[in-house]
Amino acid sequence: MTGYKENQLIHIDPIEAFQDNYIWLIHNDQNSIIVDPGDAKPVLSALERKKLNLVAILITHHHADHIGGVIALQEKYPHIKIFAPQKDKYDFVNISLKNGDEINIPELQINYKIIEIPGHTQGHIAYYDMKNLFCGDTLFACGCGRIFDGTHEQMYNSLKKISALPKSTKIYCAHEYTKKNIAFALSLNPNDVNLKSREKLLSNVKNTIPSSLEEELKTNPFLKCTSFEAFKKLRDLKDQY
Repeated sequence: MTGYKENQLIHIDPIEAFQDNYIWLIHNDQNSIIVDPGDAKPVLSALERKKLNLVAILITHHHADHIGGVIALQEKYPHIKIFAPQKDKYDFVNISLKNGDEINIPELQINYKIIEIPGHTQGHIAYYDMKNLFCGDTLFACGCGRIFDGTHEQMYNSLKKISALPKSTKIYCAHEYTKKNIAFALSLNPNDVNLKSREKLLSNVKNTIPSSLEEELKTNPFLKCTSFEAFKKLRDLKDQY
């Protein structure tokens, strides 16, 4: 499959919500897609400000800070398509997706491949257009999501799946946790040159997302785990940090 048509000018903008959430706005200056709208207000404000029509919503998982704004957006834009994981249940009508599915958003000429990445939740999915990965709360910049209704083993395998994508892949996660995650990684490995370089580079940067998979493979301690046992120990350690 192909992602963007090369002549398409696509923008990906962050919409900040709550304390540290990112709702992703994907648009071509006319039509738009929203990823994980936990709150409708900042989304409606951004759409109005940029004079954009909303055509689709992409949901990665069922947590309230990722879906809380869906129904209000559906009321405002009754013809939108809402895509969500097949393994979750939702209070709104949606097109359910499983691993390997492909979806097309014709108004933006974008195709997404669906990758199941459970662990944070049982049903968690990511949307991949061959350049950008919208991965919700599975992989964070220099970190990974907590284990809720998924399992540690699922999360370990999901991170391995993401690690196998092209290194140039841009990682669009859903929270601004980067500096805290780097601090944790440095507490384990204070002399890591790549980590120290990343910390310095981002010291005065507010919005640190997206990162690249190449950067994550170099600095993310969870992606460096070579066994499930090592991953579980590290995730448990991070939960106490």
